[in-house]
Amino acid sequence: LYCNQACTHCHVESSPLRKEETMSANVAARCLELLQNTPTIDTLDLTGGAPELNEQFRFLVKMARQWAIENERKLTIIDRCNLTVLLEPNQE
Repeated sequence: LYCNQACTHCHVESSPLRKEETMSANVAARCLELLQNTPTIDTLDLTGGAPELNEQFRFLVKMARQWAIENERKLTIIDRCNLTVLLEPNQE
């Protein structure tokens, strides 16, 4: 649950110190598999910490969006961004 901030109000207690608790490539692939095999899922809601700082974030969003378009499936992708993460390096 890595995040670039450590807010006292954070409901998942994310912080810059929580670097070990991040989504792996295997978990991202499993999320995509579940999305593809569960017709009732219409929302991919990404939270963290700062989900954009996870190495799998762009892959997961890109593949989920691509799959939804190719399969003509409505999919809402929510990125629960803290906005300050957009000022971090490589987040442009």
